[in-house]
Amino acid sequence: MAYLSLYRKWRPQTFDEISGQAHVVQTLKNAIDKGRISHAYLFAGPRGTGKTSTARILAKAVNCAKGPTSTPCNECETCRSINGGSSIDVLELDAASNRKVDEIRDLLEKIPYSSTQGGKKIYIVDEVHMLTTESFNTLLKTLEEPPEHVIFVLATTEPHKVLPTILSRCQRFDFRRITVPDIEARLREVADAEGIDIEETALALIAHHAQGALRDALGALEQLVSYSKEKITSPDVTSLLGLTDSELLLNFTDILIRADLAEGILFAENLVEKGVDLRQFIQDILAHLRNLFLIQTVPGMKVPGVLEEYLERFKEQAISVPPRTLMFFINTLNEVYNQSRWSTDIRLLFEIALFKMVSTSDDVSTEGILYRIERLESAVLNGVGMPSAEKIVDVPNTDEKAHEKKLSTKPADKVQEEKGESEDVDLEMIKKIWPQVLKLIKEKKPSRYGFFAAAKLDRVEDGKLVLSLKESDKVFVGSAEGLKLLQSALKTASGRSIPISCELTKEAVKTVAVTDPSVVSGDPLSPDDYIKLVQDAFGAKIVEEISINETKDQEDR
Repeated sequence: MAYLSLYRKWRPQTFDEISGQAHVVQTLKNAIDKGRISHAYLFAGPRGTGKTSTARILAKAVNCAKGPTSTPCNECETCRSINGGSSIDVLELDAASNRKVDEIRDLLEKIPYSSTQGGKKIYIVDEVHMLTTESFNTLLKTLEEPPEHVIFVLATTEPHKVLPTILSRCQRFDFRRITVPDIEARLREVADAEGIDIEETALALIAHHAQGALRDALGALEQLVSYSKEKITSPDVTSLLGLTDSELLLNFTDILIRADLAEGILFAENLVEKGVDLRQFIQDILAHLRNLFLIQTVPGMKVPGVLEEYLERFKEQAISVPPRTLMFFINTLNEVYNQSRWSTDIRLLFEIALFKMVSTSDDVSTEGILYRIERLESAVLNGVGMPSAEKIVDVPNTDEKAHEKKLSTKPADKVQEEKGESEDVDLEMIKKIWPQVLKLIKEKKPSRYGFFAAAKLDRVEDGKLVLSLKESDKVFVGSAEGLKLLQSALKTASGRSIPISCELTKEAVKTVAVTDPSVVSGDPLSPDDYIKLVQDAFGAKIVEEISINETKDQEDR
């Protein structure tokens, strides 16, 4: 007996065996039982979702010796011949390879002949959207006035390419992608019947990778049977199907969150050396980021394709990345994925995207600006990059009101930890290594070097190094990213962790009533400082200088 592939061997033989298309099955069964069978159907939907299988079951249902019936027997001569593909009353045409008008005419010339069994002649045209315009017009003439003994079933993955005049003469059924649970259930049924030993996690990976196409899932299962010597495991599926291991996805996302460009470039280099398909990796990391988004949005939701052993790490990572940041990553990578179809150097596109995602300080797009704002807000809320616990800065007030105090907090345990590490911080020692610290910063972030170079090593207080800065410089040095960069450079130069606190230099302090915005004495920043701040934060450039007097003259005119 000839060997049959799994997807052919396990092709549905009754309406009830069709997975994931209950809306189609129920409508067709009711129509058959009530004798309301149409002369033309259009089955539209993604590949591998059961369109041609449903068409063959429909052919058996209307021609079965016990029918027309919604439950064909699969035992009579008609049913067996249709199952075996030898029925002369069921004619199938692949429009992808037989799209010319002569081939359609040859098919339609057989229409006048009645069914050999006295039933219906079924014409199944697969990928009908591939027909030429002339072929469509030839088919249209028959659909306008079809003989009573003929039923057309047109199948397509792209219904928008079918002529509207054809669509209007067909009953349309839209086949949906089959859900992951439905694919898993069918794979388990097939595996048990075939004696295939496979892990549940491996089944989940296959079902997720199939993207709604049961035929693809069965094909993958068959490949794995040949690939694996004994029990099919998750690593087998990952290796054979070219999927990205969850560990790699988690590690790469951590790199994005840490904004470590150097490590990201090395990561990409490692992927290339291992022969990983970068386009597939981008697709997989997009799916991973989507899973993180689902975990953030719907707590407790079972995320498809996430193995149980990684679920806790997924949840931890989902908590660590802000939603807007996550969407920034998704949009950036999705843009690269779309561009990669036409690019000859996907690696370059990937590295550019990587730079964009981790170097948002240089990104002047709306998304980049929003991302920076969100990171600053997060730093303020979490106390990261702010002055140390209970550090009070008096702000003079000339309006005879009580002095306003700016207070920032940090968790007590964190403060105690930092204090314990650095009780013997020596300001003179830091001054000696400071040139080396600045050199390290310049090598890693040349665009930020000027802000750190402008900082004054003021004092050591409560085990922390206190830096004195102007407001325009403190915005960057005191940010979460800035402090992380500075602490890293200090640790490299000194060999130990040194807590840092930033405060405004006394020369730059102006009178500000924080609790009462209506009472402001003076401007906290000079016009030049404001311009510098905007230029540095958003990459702005001066296009034209216009004086206030010039503007007033124009208004007077």
